[in-house]
Amino acid sequence: MGRRDPLPRDSLVGVHVLVVDDDPDARQVIRSVLQYCGALVTTAVSANEALGILSRVVPDVVVVDIVMPGADGYWLIAEIRKLPPERGGHVPALACTAYHEEHTPERLLAAGFQNQMRKPIDPWELSRLVAGLARQAS
Repeated sequence: MGRRDPLPRDSLVGVHVLVVDDDPDARQVIRSVLQYCGALVTTAVSANEALGILSRVVPDVVVVDIVMPGADGYWLIAEIRKLPPERGGHVPALACTAYHEEHTPERLLAAGFQNQMRKPIDPWELSRLVAGLARQAS
């Protein structure tokens, strides 16, 4: 395998990311990578908690686990897209799933996500995708 460049340490400075994942380990990995790259990160353990956060603050990007107990990532993105733009209705969203055969890119895009990535998380891919979505939002 070839050597990778180090993660871009300041690539996400000034970017606020809301991470929604019921798995504490996945949530911590995503948070750590994004913070390392300079992002301000808020986390939620459920879709309902994420909506509560969105009632108080609008992030630049949302990273959403698709398979969560109760309300899943599809429900959450549908609820987000119902919000007015000033409350986050147009926030770019990245779907994360370990079940990529079931949750195809086409299905995720049709649901309202702008991009998707597979679990386990690749830190370089995560930082690249979030940076791209943040540029799209500005």
